[in-house]
Parts: sequence; structure tokens; C-alpha cells
Amino acid sequence: MPPSRQIPLQFPEASLSFDDMSITGANRAVCAAIRTVERWPYHVFCLIGSEGSGITTLARAWARERDATYLTADEFGKLNLKAIEDLTRKDVVIDDVDQIKRADGLLMLLSAFKRTGHRVLLAAHSAPASWHVQSPDLNSRLHAAPLAEIPAPDEELMRARLKRAFARSVLELPDSVEDYLVTRLGLDYSLIEHSAEILAGASGERPLTIPLAREILEEEQS
Repeated sequence: MPPSRQIPLQFPEASLSFDDMSITGANRAVCAAIRTVERWPYHVFCLIGSEGSGITTLARAWARERDATYLTADEFGKLNLKAIEDLTRKDVVIDDVDQIKRADGLLMLLSAFKRTGHRVLLAAHSAPASWHVQSPDLNSRLHAAPLAEIPAPDEELMRARLKRAFARSVLELPDSVEDYLVTRLGLDYSLIEHSAEILAGASGERPLTIPLAREILEEEQS
């Protein structure tokens, strides 16, 4: 019989600083690259990563450290040209920038930042060549920007991310089940949140064990 499903209780997580984050050999170089803005060869930096890789967490941490304005693509798309010009008074992060559909607004922003000397971090799930916004002038500026991609997690980072995901679901994660999940899920960011949500919703009041975790995950795949 399939396990009963409940809606897992989730507690929102506050925006993390770099000091709060799990930084391991997998993401240390990327974190250092975006934080040392004085070494950027250009005033714009592109940060990309797969779904679940923590790209938004990094973008928010950078904004917090730099006292920068953080905007989603949707928020940026609603700004008029005057509001875009006003953004250049401080550093800016645009998250999910690959979803922006107006090349003129982004081009204006990058051109204005070249004059002010402030920095722009563009975060996305894909490289600039595949973004919705395309124009010769914009592509030229994006081509000049350094680009860093969040690599696959190592085991240390995978364990840290699993612990954080289960803590948000208020579900205790025994060490034995953590070991099992690291082996079963592999080093794949995209499976962390989904697996924690499925296990939290289906385990109910039962303590999580390896047999129970295996049963729930196999049932989910069937």
C-alpha cells in the first residue's frame, strides 16, 4: 500500500550570508570569484548554475555583503528607464536574468554601470548565448563579462544541503539515512529538495529509517 501523503511543514529560511553558507571544495572557487570584485576584469559578472545549485542563495549573499540591490527578472522587467538609471547608484544583482525579455533595459543598465564604476552580478541557469535578450550591443557587453558556473556538489556539500533541506521540513535526518541518500541520490543538486519534500510528506509520524526512505522513494518512482 502506498504510504500516506501529507503536506510537509516548511519553515522559510532567512537569506544566508557567506558566513552562514556551506562552502566546500565544490563551490569555494566560485564564491571567491564573485566576492573579489576588485579582480573582475569588467564591471559585470555572470554567474550560472543548474536548477537547485543554490544560485539564488549565492546571489542574495553577494547582495547582502555588497549592500546591493537584489532584483528578480520579473521585478527588473517592470522598471521604467528612469528607475533603471536610478539603480546605478549602488551595486545590483539580477536573478534569473535569462528570463528577461527586454534587451533595451538590460543594455541601458550595463552601459550606465560602466560610467558609475559600480558592479552588476547577473545570475541565471544558462549561459548568456541562450538568454531571451539578444542584440549586437548587449551581446558584446555580455561577451566581455567573466562567467563562472557552479559545479556539481562534492559529498561534503551534498550532506550540508541535505541537512538544510530536512531542517526546513522539520524532519529529523538520522546519520544512517543521510548516508543512504548521499549514495542513492548521487552528487545531484536537483534531487535534494524534491527528495526531502517527498520523505517529509510521506513519512508522517513514523521515524525515518533506511527501509522507510527506500520504500517512499521507490513508490515515488513507480
